[in-house]
Amino acid sequence: MKKISGEGEFKENCAICHPDGGNIINPAKTLHKKDLDAGGIKKPADIIAKMRKPGPGMTQFDKKTVPDKEANAIAVYILKTFK
Repeated sequence: MKKISGEGEFKENCAICHPDGGNIINPAKTLHKKDLDAGGIKKPADIIAKMRKPGPGMTQFDKKTVPDKEANAIAVYILKTFK
């Protein structure tokens, strides 16, 4: 069974558009705490909800593409890393 790493999953699925927690599509919507807070994103479930139903410009990550365990690992990694 594959060990799930939030950092590894982030690098595989998110880093291309969110290098160092930034955002190459919409620079105003980074993964840094101040921008997440401004968007009402405060807990892992909020990030997962955004992954599942993103706004314009962001790829949708459904449960088949990024299962819940991996999505949660990514969300926890984001909240811990991009303070």
